[in-house]
Amino acid sequence: MTDRDLLKAVADAVAELPDRDGGTAIVLAAGGSPPAFALLSSGDVLLRDDVVRLGIHATSSAVARVSESFSLLVPLGVRAARLEVGDVTVARGEHLALVAGRVTEVRPTAEPPWTLEMSFRAEPPDDERIDGYVEYWQGVRSWLAGTGPEPSLPFT
Repeated sequence: MTDRDLLKAVADAVAELPDRDGGTAIVLAAGGSPPAFALLSSGDVLLRDDVVRLGIHATSSAVARVSESFSLLVPLGVRAARLEVGDVTVARGEHLALVAGRVTEVRPTAEPPWTLEMSFRAEPPDDERIDGYVEYWQGVRSWLAGTGPEPSLPFT
C-alpha cells in the first residue's frame, strides 16, 4: 500500500461520523513536558488532502502541548495508521480549539498478532443524551470544514 493509499484509507475512516451506535476512537499524542494524550472521535477530525483539522475542547491539556507537531493513531479495521502532523497552528474558540497542521508522514502500524480496535458506544444504549452528542459531532465537523459556527459543548 502506498502512502497515498494509506492516507486515503485514513481519510475514509475519519469521514464517517459517529452515530447512535457509537463510532471510531482516534488517539492524539502530543509532545511536551509532560506529554499529553487525547481520545477523539472521528467527528472531531477532518482530513482533506494533507491537511488535518481537529476540534479539541479548549481546556484540554493536549491543546497546550501541540505546539509544533502531534501524532494521530487511527484504527483501520485489522490494521492502523499513524499520522505525523507538523506545521501546527492552534486557534482557541469559546469552547473548542481548532488545531490544524500538515501530514508529514503516514505509516501503517501493527503489533502482530494483535489488531487495534478502538471505538466507543453509549451505555446504556437508550441514554437520552446520545442524540445531543451526535448533533454536537455533526456541528464540529461543519465548524472544521468552515461551513458552520463553533458548536456549544453538549450537556455542560
